[in-house]
Formats: sequence, structure tokens, C-alpha cells
Amino acid sequence: MLNRINNKIFLGFIFCVSVAVVFWGIGQMERAAISEKIAQKIMLDIRYYCEDLQDGIEISEDNKCVTPVNTLPNDLKNLIRDTSVGSVILFAENFTGIEQTVQLTDDLQQAALSSKSGKPLLISVDQEGGRVVRLPREIATSFTGNMAIGATYENHGVKYASVVGEVIGAELSALGVNVNHSPNVDVNINPNNPVINVRSFGENPQVVAKLGAAMLEGLQSQGVIGTLKHFPGHGDTDVDSHTGLPRVNHPFETVESVDLLPFQYAIDNSEVKMIMTAHIQYPALDDSELVNRHGESMLKPATLSEKILTNLLRKQMGFEGVIITDALDMAGIAHFFTQEEAVIQTFKAGADIAMMPMPIRQPSDIPKFKALLEHVVDKVMSGELSMAEIDASVARIEQLKKDITVAQQPVNERIAQAKDVLAATSHRLEEQALAQQSVVEIKPNKSLAQQIMAAKKLHLVFPKEEQANAMMFALNNISTTLKRQPWEITISHLEEIDLPRTIAQIADSELLIVASDSQETAVELGQATDVLTDKNTDKYSNADLALNLLKYAQQQELNSIFISLQAPYQLAKFNETADWVLASFDGKVYQVDDSSDFTGPAFESLAQIITGQITATGKLPISI
Repeated sequence: MLNRINNKIFLGFIFCVSVAVVFWGIGQMERAAISEKIAQKIMLDIRYYCEDLQDGIEISEDNKCVTPVNTLPNDLKNLIRDTSVGSVILFAENFTGIEQTVQLTDDLQQAALSSKSGKPLLISVDQEGGRVVRLPREIATSFTGNMAIGATYENHGVKYASVVGEVIGAELSALGVNVNHSPNVDVNINPNNPVINVRSFGENPQVVAKLGAAMLEGLQSQGVIGTLKHFPGHGDTDVDSHTGLPRVNHPFETVESVDLLPFQYAIDNSEVKMIMTAHIQYPALDDSELVNRHGESMLKPATLSEKILTNLLRKQMGFEGVIITDALDMAGIAHFFTQEEAVIQTFKAGADIAMMPMPIRQPSDIPKFKALLEHVVDKVMSGELSMAEIDASVARIEQLKKDITVAQQPVNERIAQAKDVLAATSHRLEEQALAQQSVVEIKPNKSLAQQIMAAKKLHLVFPKEEQANAMMFALNNISTTLKRQPWEITISHLEEIDLPRTIAQIADSELLIVASDSQETAVELGQATDVLTDKNTDKYSNADLALNLLKYAQQQELNSIFISLQAPYQLAKFNETADWVLASFDGKVYQVDDSSDFTGPAFESLAQIITGQITATGKLPISI
């Protein structure tokens, strides 16, 4: 009797354990399925990785991984396969050449396709053109940027926005990159905007809207998903969200008619597949607060705001595509929230993809990332994050991925095709055409072109040595083309200037050409000699030095040309001092083959203009 009772108890115990194991198994399966969905909503930065960095050692300034990921390490391959991560973003460090890039993107896709999800990766990059490019300029077509495109609008409409989108799209597609975080449709109405500036098409929201939509359509015509950014608008900020948290205090009427207009125009008139958020406080759109990691109440930035991302962008503006955050490791978010908090809050707000929530730099970061996924799963299991909203978000990402194609050709065939596409002659010609059509004559004085052609000695002063080299290279090309005696050209660069030597060279020249990427002088200056005789040049900005070299030339009755390489907002003093003032919006250069020379489309165009070969026809897209 007792044995039978004991047997029943034992069998009951076994049954309960079995049921518990079954439910535990079901729970684990459910968690794994949720984790896979969360991973699809993450975009990882794989800029650097150090396989041999000892596990458990925290990366610091003294122990920093700076080994670029040019080939896919097994650790990262396994991470993508094991977690079903949905997206990665690449940076300049990840690109060294065409063969390497095609192989890297192929390896990334193969790792994704071998994961449980079996879904391809979104492989993204910031290839805006102009100031923000990731592909090496010597192997890819980079153009002179959005404000240069804006300067062509009056004469050419949306032509160059479309061309730039198509060319950049074709080159990214050939490399296996399927998402570009461009175009930038911020309306730059703040002269002191440190982060947007020439990355904007200009200050007119209607023009920005048309150019942004045209560039988006150009990109997507080549099979590359474009990204409108930075919603709800980064154009009137004087703080860089990489280093702080900007705030825009526009009344709602201004937000609607300026900041939001380009986004709404594109949503209504184009197929917008992705929009990127901005880490900016917009009290007119959301004045609610949340408590940050320091225990302080603060206005919700747009990236973490349900009112802005869900109520405004989705419900009111009608956007049905994918919302991606700007990088969550930027100070505008990372200073105030932990990695886990940032991801949770942005998912609560309605974002589909959290970009760069944590760095993966060494083996010990991989379990930390998996722990982050599990932390988000906990929030879903507890009901803090809605499973229905997670499912809807993943469905949007899956729909987006239906628009991308993973190439089936062998890698060697794709490399050969990419070599035909990148920096093709037709692409370089379009790049040069934009540069030529965009240069603006701020203060005319075409008679100086005749003086340059008659001169023998020129002195060039540019912010960087390679920029001065690029202008000298462009001028030498013109003298060769015209079969004239080459100019005797001396150069200085403002970053490390030898003032006595520069003054002597200017005094010995027949014309001075000065360029600057800033026009905001740090001090109010009286006599040029106050700065020019001061040995401590570190306390002066490049703009101070540029202006005072022009003043010196003026005192010596030597003609001068000033070139603005950024948005030309503060030009009054330069207009008073220089005889001819031009704006090109771009100062980027690259090395010519294996030589020591540098070149760039803006410099080739500027050289042609100042020597009278072509005329500056661009129109300023901003007010000065």
C-alpha cells in the first residue's frame, strides 16, 4: 500500500517536472523568437574589431581598438548568424578598395543568410556627397555636396539632385551597399549651424523639398534605399548632436512650414522607404519630460518621443516606411541614457531600427550585446514593450528587405562589374559639371582673370596643405592645356603657417589667392600687423589669419581673391578686403593616382573660373 502511494507521488512529481520542462522549453522558444525579432531591429557599427584583445578588459583611451574591419572576422560572422542581426553600418575605415569592399559585403550577406531568420542584411553607409562621404574619393565619385546642388537650382532645377542620386546609387549598389543615409533635407536657416551647414540644399524649404525628393528617387532608381534625415529637422541648431543635445524653439507654425515641409513633400510625392530621427528637443512638438540616467527630468528628444515619431510622423504625416534612429552613441542620447534605456525608449517611441546602440570592438562585447537583446526581450515579456508593435515594426523591416537583392554572381564577376561602375568617366564628368555650375560669384571682378593670365608669380593660402596643392595642380593643368609658361606658384596653409615666410612670398607675388572654410573671426582686428607679427598664431582662427593676409595684400596694393569653402554666411569683412570673392561650398581633395599631387572637382572649377576659362553661374541658396 505504502509503495503504491510512493509510486503515485513519484509519478506525480515526474509529471509536474515534465510539464515544467515543457513550459520552460516553450518559454525559451518564445524568448528566442522574440530575440530574433529584436535583433532585426538593431543596426550595428562594425567599424573596428580586435579579435586578440583580452576578454574582460574594458576598452579605454589607453586600450583602444582601432583595427578596421576590412575583412569579416569569424566573431562578427558568428554574431550575425547566431543573433539574426538585421542591419550594419559601414564607415570610411571599412573601405580600402573595390575588391575588398565587394568581398566584405558578400561575406556579411552570407552570414545573414545563414542565420535563423535567413533574411538579408541592410548594409548601410553615409554617402551624402560633399562634406560627408565614406568611400575613398580616389575610387568613387563624391561630388561637391548638397549646397552646391542648391546653388544650381535656379538655372538647372532638380537636374543635379537626380544625377547625384543616380551616380551615388549606382556605385553603392555595385559594391553591395543597399542603404544610403541620404539625402539630408534639413533646411539650414541658422548661419551658426555647426553640423549641417553645406550638407543642406539651402534655406528655402520648397527648394529643399524638391531637391531632396529628386535625389531620393535617383538613389532608389539604382536599387539603393534612401534615407530622409534628420526628422523633424536639424537646420536651425547651433549645437552638434554628436557632442550635445540641441533644442529648436520654433513655434508650431514655423516647424510645419519650414522643418517638416521637405519630409511631408517627399511622403506625398515620392516613395519614402526610410526616415532618420534627430536627437533634438522640439518643445512645440513634444513638451513632455522623462527622467534621464542622472535622475534629472528633461524634455524628450525627438528620437525618444512617441508624440513625434508615432503621432506626428506616422499618424498625421502618413509615413508608412521604416523609422531609423540617428546613432544612439551620439552625446545627444548617450550622455543622458544607458544603452539599454536608449533602445527601450526609442522602441517605445515608435522607431523601427535602433542604430549603433553599443560598440562591438572586442570578444567580450559580444555577450554584452546578447545581454542587451535579452534585456529588451524581458521588457516585451513583461508587457512594457508591446509585442504587437514589435511585430508591426518587424513587418515594416521585412517589407523593406523585399526591395533589396543579394547578388548571385560570383564575387570575382561582381568585382569586375564594380570596377567598371565606380568613378566611371561619365560619373567624373557629372561630378565636374556640378562643381562648375555651382560656384557662386559673391563679389564680381572678372578683370582679375586677365591679370592672372598675365602674371608670372602667384601665392596661394588654403586651410590645408593638400588643398593648396590641389589648386596649384589645377592651375598647372590649365597652363599645360593652354601651352603657356607655367606660373611660379608658392603656397601656404593656415593650419601650420610660417608667417614671416608667407609674408615674404606674398610680397614677391603678383596676386594672392586665399581660401577659408570659416569666415567667423575670433577677434576684432585693427591693423593687419597685429596678427601678422604675432608669433603665437594658435590663438587666432583660420579666418583671422586669412582675413589679415588679405588686409596685408590690400595695404601692399596687391590684388587678391578670396574663396569660401563652406556656407558663406559671414563675408562682410572679406568682401571689404578681397578684390574678388567666390563660393564653392566644398574643399575636399584626393590624391592623384600614386603621385604626390592632389585634386578635387571644386578646385578644377575654381581654377578655370579665376583664369577666365569659364564663368561662375551658381546662385546662392542661402542669405548672407
